Parts: sequence; structure tokens; C-alpha cells
Amino acid sequence: MNADPSKYRRIAECKQQWNEAAFLKAQGLEVEEIATGEVVVRLPQVLPSQRGGGGSTGHALNGGVVAYMFDGALGWAIISSLLAMPEALEIDPFELRQFTINLDITYLDAAIGNRFEAHGKVVRVSRSTAFAEGRFLDANGKVCATAKGIWRVFWPRSISTTPR
Repeated sequence: MNADPSKYRRIAECKQQWNEAAFLKAQGLEVEEIATGEVVVRLPQVLPSQRGGGGSTGHALNGGVVAYMFDGALGWAIISSLLAMPEALEIDPFELRQFTINLDITYLDAAIGNRFEAHGKVVRVSRSTAFAEGRFLDANGKVCATAKGIWRVFWPRSISTTPR
């Protein structure tokens, strides 16, 4: 059975609007889907308000910005995986919701520089729960932090299939 092509278009429209999200715009971030379940959130230019904190001299990126980027990268990686599931063709993709249950970050080194990337990749995804991990890179490709997390998934009530 072939799905209606308009359903695939609607999913593509949903992904195209990711960069319009207030969540990203608030910090000057950009998101790119690398593959299904794999996303990069980029900070192409650091703002002065994103530096310092926690006793640093102000040269390093604030750890809260790192956490913010990880939450976005891992969260969008999960949405990317969910939108690839057959159930996604039965819903309006703009109604698919998820929230962070746990985000565990290990800061390995100060994030120094002007451009950064948070890479998120799905480890496991089901209809109700998803697990993802990631790494945070500076402009030279140095891993400054790693993360892993768990997300709760909420499908629209209109979906006709039963949860797995």
C-alpha cells in the first residue's frame, strides 16, 4: 500500500521549519538533519551574552548554552527518527511532541572559540520513549562535551495504531 505523497510533503515542510523555531532563534542557532535520527545544531557566531559564567574569565562558551544546544540536537534527532516511522504518515507532523526526561552532560574541556556544533544521534526510539547521545565540538573539531538523554514521546490522539 502506497502512502499519499502529500503526507511526505507535510513531513518535509515540518523539517524545513525547524530553523524558524523560537528555541533556535533565541540563541542564534541553526539545525541540520544529517541523516534519519542524526542532527547537528550549530552556533555559527557566539554572542557576548553566551560567554562566561560559573567563574570563567568570559572567554569560554557558557555551559548553559552547551546544554541548550544538546537539548536541541538530541531532541531534533529524536523527532527525525519519529518522523521516519510509518505512524508519522498517519498524523500531522506538527502535532508530534516530545520532552526531555533526563539530559546528562559531561563537560570535558572549555569550549573556546567562535563557532560550535552539538551533534545528536538516536540510540533507540519507540512510540513512547527515545534515547539519544551526542558530542559538542569546537571550530577545530575538539570534543568539549558529551551528552546522553531520555525523551518522552507524545503522538497526537488521532493516530489509529496502538502504542508499541
